[in-house]
Amino acid sequence: MRLRGFLLILVMTLPLLTASPSFTPHAAAADACVGDVEPIIWNETMHRSALVPFEGMYYYDDIMVAEAFGEPSRDKDEGDIDDGWGGDEGSYDPVLHPEDPWMYNPVWPLPTLEPLTTNHYSTMEIGNDSVGILRMNLSSEQRTTFCITLQSSDENITAPIEGDVYLFTTTQYQRYQEHYSASHSNYYWYDTLDVPLSDIPPEWRSWQSWTPYRDVHAYERSSSTTFSLSLDGPEVYDSLFEGAQWEDFYLVVDAWDNSRQSDAPVSDGVTVADITIITTPRTVILPPWTVSLAFFAILAVAGVAPFLVNKRYMGAGLETNEANGAQVPTLEQEAVN
Repeated sequence: MRLRGFLLILVMTLPLLTASPSFTPHAAAADACVGDVEPIIWNETMHRSALVPFEGMYYYDDIMVAEAFGEPSRDKDEGDIDDGWGGDEGSYDPVLHPEDPWMYNPVWPLPTLEPLTTNHYSTMEIGNDSVGILRMNLSSEQRTTFCITLQSSDENITAPIEGDVYLFTTTQYQRYQEHYSASHSNYYWYDTLDVPLSDIPPEWRSWQSWTPYRDVHAYERSSSTTFSLSLDGPEVYDSLFEGAQWEDFYLVVDAWDNSRQSDAPVSDGVTVADITIITTPRTVILPPWTVSLAFFAILAVAGVAPFLVNKRYMGAGLETNEANGAQVPTLEQEAVN
């Protein structure tokens, strides 16, 4: 009886014990930053790109917007940088912006990447008020660990610097890219982008602003970041009009002042990001529906357990006990004549 009651109490309190905070995963992730790395085969294993303030990401869109508002459109001047004039004019400085033109002028369509199953190391230089991006195809059969260290570079002198690291899917990165481009555009009319994220209800943030993967993979104001990711399955976005679309992942090193209140300010220099990516094969991969089944079983046991305990309690002492089959002797005495 006592053993059964103890087991029922243990099952009822098990969800509370498993929900308690633990620092073990962080320690495991830190240990997983060491491994044999292989050279990156660019545009096959990973794809490198950048967002810079002086490059108009939507040059032709700006022309159409100008014409739509009745403003005179102009051609590209000789002093403009590359193919666009939507960015901040005069913000280009070769010392503060080491990115190559192919990083912020990608060739479309973007190359299809192989699933990431090997370890890699890369160094990115992110200019002032810019963004460094690594695009990759994460595998659901691998546990991927990201280790990022940020340093400032000034005349070959490096020092730790605080920055922001985000992980996006393709759809989430597109919203982030639109926010960056609109914030650095001459035709900046997106007033909602200036609203602090804390002032937007959580259920509306994905509609009015950009959010990181699973709403948690945002590592801000940090010079060293380590985190791990295990996918339940292939990341596929179901669109009402375009159907199912494959989602890549974007590791973003943010060196500009975005709309989040908790992000780091502009670095006012070049940020060097040392990135190590370690993949580990997963031994046990359960289908996603097992999570719902496990929580349903826990809730079912938690709901039935009080009734079982009450039934055992109410039935205690009602059983007829006999000692070795002998009846209890009576105290009645025969009458004496």
